[in-house]
Amino acid sequence: MEEKNVRPAACAAGRAAGPVAGRDAGSHTEPEGEWSALAYDLMGQTRRLRMYGKGAMRRWDGRGRAGVLHELSRSGDALTAGELARARHVTSARMAQTLNQLEADGLVTRTPSKADRRRTIVRMTDAGEAELRSYSDGVTRFAAGMLRRLGEKDSRELVRILGRLADVLCDAPDDASEGGDAHEAR
Repeated sequence: MEEKNVRPAACAAGRAAGPVAGRDAGSHTEPEGEWSALAYDLMGQTRRLRMYGKGAMRRWDGRGRAGVLHELSRSGDALTAGELARARHVTSARMAQTLNQLEADGLVTRTPSKADRRRTIVRMTDAGEAELRSYSDGVTRFAAGMLRRLGEKDSRELVRILGRLADVLCDAPDDASEGGDAHEAR
């Protein structure tokens, strides 16, 4: 069965299932059962976003080429290939592959470092800057369209809540949170 046939039914099923999709909110035995129920629902809704938003958002995923261009733009100058790999959380082999593509398209230049010939210095070209501007404009149009469909009140509330969530995460200890290590579930 094709995804386009399944998607509307699955989206509707997720909305119709209520606050805790497929689970009885009262079934939690933990002391914070209501919070656990909300956490379960949050995970379900983010799963729906990943599943059904993936096609629409694939073009705007900034982890690859656009992410490298963005990182170079933020640096204000040049970075080494290793610095880019660490900043984008990818292997040096994956970064080399991405840089090969960007260089072939004329979006970056690579030169050996004068101080250490083992290091490669990466700089964005004017064409790379234009590509990044075009990408950023596209992302903004895409997000504006989604927010328009959501409506002004809900859009403002979404942005407010995401900002608050970012504040909470910034204040959380590095070793996860009081709820335990998030990696335990993997």
